[in-house]
Amino acid sequence: MKESKIYNKIIVFFFSFIILIGAFLFLKPFKKTIKPNILLITLDALRYDHLGCYGYKRDTSPNIDRIAEVGALFLNAIAQSSHTAPCMYSILTSAYPSECGVASFGDQIPDNTPTLSNLLKVSGYKTGFFSSHVGIATIRGFDESFDTFYSIWTFREDLNNKSIKVTDINPRIIKWIEKNKKEKFFLWVHYLEPHYPMNPPLAYSKLFLDYNYNTIEPKVKISDNDVFGLGGIPRRLANLNNDITDLNYYINLYDTTIRYADDQIGELVQYLKKMGLDNKTVIIISSDHGESLGEHDLYFTHGFQLYEGLVRVPLIIKGAAPFLKKKKIAAQVQQVDIAPTILEILKIKKPLSMIGTGLMPLIKGNDDYSREYAFSFLGGDKIAVRTNEWKLIYTFNNKEYELYNLKDDPGELSNVVSAEKEKFVFLKNKMDTFVKDKKPCPEKHRVILGEDEKEKLKSLGYAQ
Repeated sequence: MKESKIYNKIIVFFFSFIILIGAFLFLKPFKKTIKPNILLITLDALRYDHLGCYGYKRDTSPNIDRIAEVGALFLNAIAQSSHTAPCMYSILTSAYPSECGVASFGDQIPDNTPTLSNLLKVSGYKTGFFSSHVGIATIRGFDESFDTFYSIWTFREDLNNKSIKVTDINPRIIKWIEKNKKEKFFLWVHYLEPHYPMNPPLAYSKLFLDYNYNTIEPKVKISDNDVFGLGGIPRRLANLNNDITDLNYYINLYDTTIRYADDQIGELVQYLKKMGLDNKTVIIISSDHGESLGEHDLYFTHGFQLYEGLVRVPLIIKGAAPFLKKKKIAAQVQQVDIAPTILEILKIKKPLSMIGTGLMPLIKGNDDYSREYAFSFLGGDKIAVRTNEWKLIYTFNNKEYELYNLKDDPGELSNVVSAEKEKFVFLKNKMDTFVKDKKPCPEKHRVILGEDEKEKLKSLGYAQ
């Protein structure tokens, strides 16, 4: 009798155990997935090839390099323009800045355009945007769907005791993270550096100034143009630096400013770690566009051209642990792929209006998963189509084509339109088809800027 009771207890225990295991396996797929935070960091006018993780010889980016060491480093990421406004629009909406898109400051994002910030907000994320580039606030509709939108100047004395407006937004960003640390959040930080006026704090002023960059033509003239660096150092930049004409000096200053921005990123990453959020946050680092440092006679300016120094940008994605391992990806990708990748990570459905492609298959090892053609634009002035080895640029004004073999001629110095007729015709057809397939814009989205907005843009060198 006693043995029978023991036997019955064993049977009950065994079947109870089986039921618990079955219930666990059945309910496991329904377990709530904890989605990570998203920290998107963009630096204004940052060239990919001036970062250590891309092979640069100077120690400009130790903090960015450490993030790249444990993440995915994209070697061929292409911006959709060389001007801030359309690039920021393309990141936010995953749309090309053509036809109804944003071509410049003051343009209106078309009504009912799905944006990354809106999609994340309706999915329960707290959304914040912080930048010291006041021009972004002039893009109508950009601030919508951000719970916090901050874009303002701060001041610092430069070496000549002139009051210069520069980035000082980290204290506000840290306060925002502190406030939202228990929430899921999407935080987009856009640092002005290394954009003009390239004015880091005094503690950084001599970091690289004693280093000879070994440029082919160290002495250049000061441009006749007060704003744009066509043919020489922009006068606005030269005036801040006692009319120095040594190109090495300005490249050193550019690199110093990158290092300052890199330290700001390091401060944010350390704060995330302090708050226990580092392993719960996906970090994405890129730039809106690059900067011309003298190539094609364009100095410390962007816009105007679509050459590699202006449209090839850094892109680094570090996942929430244990999301990624160190990986270098050579496949060509675009700025418009950033938003779909974030949605892919968070398992949020991508709207049809977003033309970009999620990059998770590439990150996970599917090397065949890439974009064969990338497009870049400069309003109605220029368009470029690019592959990993070739680029075709068309200028509407003079109806001129430029074809470059990027593999053999990375500096884009030799236009081979005549010599490579077959390749030219092929890429021209791709470009023509792209332009032809675009629907005409039903209404204008250009907005008249106020005088205050014009003055802010002028102080950044966007107007005379």
